Amino acid sequence: MKTILIGLGNPLLTDDAVGIRVAKSLDSESWTDVDIEEASVGGMELVEMMLGYERVIIVDSIITGKKEVGTIRRITPEDFKETRNVSNLHNVGFLQALKIWSETGDDIIPQDIVIYAVEVDDVYTFSETMTPRVEEALPKVIEQVRDELNS
Repeated sequence: MKTILIGLGNPLLTDDAVGIRVAKSLDSESWTDVDIEEASVGGMELVEMMLGYERVIIVDSIITGKKEVGTIRRITPEDFKETRNVSNLHNVGFLQALKIWSETGDDIIPQDIVIYAVEVDDVYTFSETMTPRVEEALPKVIEQVRDELNS
């Protein structure tokens, strides 16, 4: 099954780097039929990265304030709620982009999309160092994503 792992975030914004760090770690391993990408995109650009794949695994930071920092959640687009995206005010949201592409009538949107969302604390401070609880969660999320890739 042709798979893409997309680590989302910004490596210069403290905890926002978690998706990028997972992708970097797993990219050093040998995979068959798995492409690993790092990105700082959302909406249409994110969905365009997924086109042509059968399975998509996304790793990103999330701030809900409802879970402990470092909590790892495995969610699907059906569970996903739109989040604030201040990087591009003209950007179409992820769910909206999935809907737009699915309405083209082509079977190009992967049906198997999983999102690993790591509850984080700080995505605003410029630093290449993540906060301690997110740093502590990093090996756990890497292991969970590795298991997902191997399943």
